[in-house]
Amino acid sequence: MINKIQETIQEGLNLLTTEHYSCVAYRTLELYTSKSMGIRPLIQPINEDPLFFKDAIVIDKVIGKSAALLLIYGQAQAVHAQIISEHALNRLKQSKIKVSYDRLVPFIQNNDRSGMCPMEYTVLEIEDPTEGLLALRAKIAELMALKTSQ
Repeated sequence: MINKIQETIQEGLNLLTTEHYSCVAYRTLELYTSKSMGIRPLIQPINEDPLFFKDAIVIDKVIGKSAALLLIYGQAQAVHAQIISEHALNRLKQSKIKVSYDRLVPFIQNNDRSGMCPMEYTVLEIEDPTEGLLALRAKIAELMALKTSQ
């Protein structure tokens, strides 16, 4: 089982590189890929189907605590991140999800690298995946409202 997961992760990492995806998920009957940035590749499918990632093996470029909570909520089987935050790693280790990574960082930076990613910051003190999903939806709505008012 572990070897199959490792083989799948390697295949997914190859797809991230060759096809320039940000996220690849091996689901029971299909391959899911996305080139969207941030948590979009995870939250959009979960908004449509809460168990979209159930038993999936997910390979992602960047996993912060917000992404970790989404994957725990979605009941992923295993996660591999090219970059993972300490907050995400700690929370994933508490769950039943197998986790591996290439590089560990203290936190995920925002786009201009001036501080913490707003999504990670939003869930920093949240441990419950459902509570995290609700907080992330509220933060996204807030950011969208700011964008449209400018």
